Amino acid sequence: MQIFVSYARDDDSVPPGQGEAKGFVTFLDEQLRFELVGLGTPRPSLWRDKRRIDAADQFDPTIAKGISESELLVVVLSRNWVARPWCLRELELFRQRWPSDEAARQHIVVVSKNQVPEDRVPELLRGQEGFRFFDLDRENEAGQEEEFFARGRVLDPRYEARVTELARYLWRTAGRLDTPGAEPQLPAAAISTSPHRAAKGRTIFLAKPAADVRLAYDRLVKELTGAGYSIVPAPTADIPYDGSAVAFVDAALAEAELSVHLLGDKRGFAPEDTAPIVTLQLARAAEHRALRDTAFRRILWAPRFVAEAGDGAAERDPLAVAAKLGQPLDSDTIVGDNLSAFVEFLLQHLDRTASPAELPEAIAAGASIYIYHRPEDDAYAIDLAVALRERKLRAVLPAFEGSPADLDAFHRETLRDCAAVVLCWANAPEVWARATCRELRSWEKLGRAARFSVRGLIAGPPPNGRKSVLLKLPPEDEIDVVLDLTALDAPSPEALDPLLRAASSGSD
Repeated sequence: MQIFVSYARDDDSVPPGQGEAKGFVTFLDEQLRFELVGLGTPRPSLWRDKRRIDAADQFDPTIAKGISESELLVVVLSRNWVARPWCLRELELFRQRWPSDEAARQHIVVVSKNQVPEDRVPELLRGQEGFRFFDLDRENEAGQEEEFFARGRVLDPRYEARVTELARYLWRTAGRLDTPGAEPQLPAAAISTSPHRAAKGRTIFLAKPAADVRLAYDRLVKELTGAGYSIVPAPTADIPYDGSAVAFVDAALAEAELSVHLLGDKRGFAPEDTAPIVTLQLARAAEHRALRDTAFRRILWAPRFVAEAGDGAAERDPLAVAAKLGQPLDSDTIVGDNLSAFVEFLLQHLDRTASPAELPEAIAAGASIYIYHRPEDDAYAIDLAVALRERKLRAVLPAFEGSPADLDAFHRETLRDCAAVVLCWANAPEVWARATCRELRSWEKLGRAARFSVRGLIAGPPPNGRKSVLLKLPPEDEIDVVLDLTALDAPSPEALDPLLRAASSGSD
């Protein structure tokens, strides 16, 4: 698939006397090509014209041909770009390829070199935050923003992060557009004040951010809507400043299957008679889970380094960051990686989580549940089997006597055929629990015909520090429900109800 790069030649100029220095566009082009090679197939190709076109020249048919053969348009938006008639002409030619502005926006990506007044930005590009290669928050004495690349060299380490994010987005979008029958999805620019109803039919609560993680929020809006998910509250709608803020947040949460919270160093503004918006949304999401939907969960991004804080920012403890904002929930997932890694994690998690039409049926009476455990936890596993029997379910225990080949074959056959699986971890070592969780990541690779109704991890006595880590940070893509039963000598049927409720809601 081909991507057309529209740019102003003045944005690719090189300062005099700089030897082999390169212009902004040339350097960006080379960096993107390098990143795309590393990402592999399907690899989109970049097309850009490297000649100068004077105002008196006629529009080059070569450029028109390049536009007609490109599925994506990357606009290097700048004050120079909006002043060049031929750049605007490129945008208009690309627009003419699609039946409407809305359809065209699905195929346009904005790369902002510097700040452009809103009234000078073409209507087709307005509302797209895109990928920004400058800092608007820290202005110099002349009142101009700080660009990440200038005078032929990278001036800010955030440049590399933006290039990586942009390349991954282009690569992922190219793969989606190259898929036969794939339905195009609207990017952030096409979202109205009501939530965009995407083809996947799934809705994510993306918490409104404080100023220091606004760019991360814009990136997630683009990624999630581009992948076909709906976002609430609508990206263009702000949390009210008055007493209706709580109702506004609660109404959005009621539509979502999970919430995503971006935790920087700031807390955002405080609506009337409430906490700052970052804290408010976390608290309302916790309340939503407790009172309305036990299958609902929060995903918290608390990066170890806040990019917008600059080079001197101290490393943060993600767990401590979350704890400062309220009581962490056992069901929370807390991620401390950089933004690109978090985006990858979130999209993979959503891909591996079934849509409502794909969910397995609830565990029926008499269904089999595999209680997988080590020999040293045999007694606790038997108690667990008895408790499940009282709930009219059939527990299957692993075999421990026989040849290694026979034991492995029995284990794999049981994983393939059971309705659900529960890992019973009491005295076994931590490495067994973690390795076994990983084994449950892909139901297809286990030879199953359908997903597990639920994948559970039950932590029995004795309590210890390593268990508490896995209980607080369960492997999101491998385990659906974690039960902390370390205080119970024997599990009761009532203690297992959260596991069975998760199965009935289709957690896998």
